[in-house]
Amino acid sequence: MINLKDKKILVLGFARSGYSTAKILNKLGYDVTLNAYDDLSTDEKAAELRELGIKVIDGGHPLELLENIDLIVKNPGIKYQIEFLQKAIDKKIDIITEIELANTLFNIDMIAITGTNGKTTTTQMTFDILKASKKDVFLAGNIGYPSIEIAYNHPNSLLVTEVSSFQLQGTKYFKPSIAVITNLGVGHLDYHGSVENYRDAKRNVYKNQDKNDILILNINEKDKFDIERINSKVLFYDTKENIEADIYVRDNMVIFEGVELFDITKLSLPGMHNVENAINAAVISFIKGAGKESIQNVLYAFSGVKHRLQFVGEHKGVKFYNDSKATNPVATTRALSGFEKNIILVCGGQDRGIDFKELIPYLPRVKSMVVVGESKEILYNLAIDNNVDCHKAIKIDDATILANSLAENGDTILLSPACASWDQYKCFEDRGDEFIATFKKIIQED
Repeated sequence: MINLKDKKILVLGFARSGYSTAKILNKLGYDVTLNAYDDLSTDEKAAELRELGIKVIDGGHPLELLENIDLIVKNPGIKYQIEFLQKAIDKKIDIITEIELANTLFNIDMIAITGTNGKTTTTQMTFDILKASKKDVFLAGNIGYPSIEIAYNHPNSLLVTEVSSFQLQGTKYFKPSIAVITNLGVGHLDYHGSVENYRDAKRNVYKNQDKNDILILNINEKDKFDIERINSKVLFYDTKENIEADIYVRDNMVIFEGVELFDITKLSLPGMHNVENAINAAVISFIKGAGKESIQNVLYAFSGVKHRLQFVGEHKGVKFYNDSKATNPVATTRALSGFEKNIILVCGGQDRGIDFKELIPYLPRVKSMVVVGESKEILYNLAIDNNVDCHKAIKIDDATILANSLAENGDTILLSPACASWDQYKCFEDRGDEFIATFKKIIQED
């Protein structure tokens, strides 16, 4: 537990979580200051905080702020490498994130789902199952509300949270009752600096767990973890019949503790990666008291989370899928694995120096590629070198129109960029929304 008695707390960064954290700490009677790099002079929420007596310092991170600070609650997007945080580290000031503050300050029961890919879908599936089972449950973290809001307003509830590597790096006290690492690939090297730093951040999700807590891992990634040093109860799952796994598939049924949880052939979402997501969600929910009927009803009807292999619609026999959340090649391979052939792949975006070689084994499934963004030329050359028809476009709008002109009855148009969106869009959601809007425009014009 975090002891905040008589401590001076700095909330670093604004946005929704910073606003909520500062406001709630103030309500609880703590000495709190908020510091943001942006100009907040005309921001209504910042004005509200000032009226509550919270000191708001904006327009930069002055080092003198550190002279009277005992704890920093950091926005996950702020890199530890900035001078302000490096000075704080030198001064041995504790630096945590809002999700950790919520978990430990209120001692709330929290499920933490992280991983390179699949965490959003798994989180949403888990929440939907528990909600259908009439559990007192809330969605928080990267999707839903800030954890601190739920913990403050509903301290006896269960939180299902999607947790990022940004939130987990530097974790000190965070202790979820159930933790899941969906997979441990490569991501956010621009933030973490190396693959091992990134993976170490993910591994922090279980570092404070004890024998009463549960960690769920893919048995095929066992070599990525030092199992002997994990204190929690580890449950391994596999998507095939494997007697060494705690959860496995036999005759298409997912088996856990002798119970047949669901039939993998009845899932509405395509791809083996979604079988993995559903296994994680089902096992978490079952442990937390959900019944088989709720698990099956939710999973069989689950049509996806927006921007995560979301089925947008069908037009003239062509199906459109929005997987804008696929911001790395591995995520795109997972999307491609859900379709056998006749894919028209719309991809490309910010060039972060990532190798796209992971896509090569899946290119035989791709009928044509339409490429955009900074990585356009790299992806174009990859396609041509592997004998895939490829076309260049500017943004998602004209790329989707071009893909539609190439498509025939039975084809699938898949937006799965394999890249971040920041070269042309504010976020992957904006990119996906443009794809959806263009699909609607195509229907209207035909």
